Amino acid sequence: MPNEKMPNSMQIFECNICHFKCCKLSNYKTHLMTLKHKNLTNPNEKNAENKLMCECGKIYKHMSTLCAHKKICKLQVCDTIMLSDKDTMNTLIDKNKKLSKETLDLKQLILDQNKEFKEIILEICKQIQPVQNINNNINNINNKTFNLNVFLNEHCKDAMNITDFVDSVKLQLSDLESVGKLGFVEGISNIIVKNLKALDIHKRPVHCSDSKREVMYVKDENKWEKENDEKKHLRKAIKHIAHKNSKMLPEFKAQHPDCGKSESLYSDHYNKLVIEAMGGRGDNDSEKEDKIIRNIAKEVIIEK
Repeated sequence: MPNEKMPNSMQIFECNICHFKCCKLSNYKTHLMTLKHKNLTNPNEKNAENKLMCECGKIYKHMSTLCAHKKICKLQVCDTIMLSDKDTMNTLIDKNKKLSKETLDLKQLILDQNKEFKEIILEICKQIQPVQNINNNINNINNKTFNLNVFLNEHCKDAMNITDFVDSVKLQLSDLESVGKLGFVEGISNIIVKNLKALDIHKRPVHCSDSKREVMYVKDENKWEKENDEKKHLRKAIKHIAHKNSKMLPEFKAQHPDCGKSESLYSDHYNKLVIEAMGGRGDNDSEKEDKIIRNIAKEVIIEK
């Protein structure tokens, strides 16, 4: 009788009589219809054990006849669909699991390497950026220095020396009275700025490249020099022009001879002119000069 076996992973159909195994029900039903199966399972057949049967199902009484038949039998019947050996299947499953794990490990390794590579690239970029900024700043500074040098030494090569500029300043009584009205700092600042602006920009003896830091360039003895913190050239020029202004007092007094008398209408006005012409109230001449230099710097900024 046919016997059905059910392994753990697959259903097996087995015919013990015919020694037939398969895992498909359709194949098993086909086997049941074969002559081989019918002949072996026919209860009325006598001496079945003495019969000789071909794989195709035909039965012969004599071995010679069976042998002759097998020489011409072309029918290929797959009697048995064998299952793979269980150990082989387990080996394949284990190999597949191992391969899957190795694939996952390799994938993780690649991801880790990519992450590490990205971190290295980012770190390199961080290191490169400051260097690029430094190079850009250096280039910008060099360009500015080069442009300033070209401006001063090429475009302003015919500029006046600061001493020649001071000598060229011609004052009038209106300048003296302006100093008396505005005060020493603003009055002297106006005199210097007015005379600088009267010159062509390329003829001026003083330029400012940075008004905030009061970076001043002065031409003296036919060459341009950057003023240091003391700004000695500008302070000397301020003192000379202030002295020129004070020398206008006798001219004012000549026009108003009674100004020296207390009862004169010009007495108070003259006294104020004298005070401001001599430096104004207060003793800190250096601070006053600093303010005048600051006023000059605002008016002679180099347009870049």
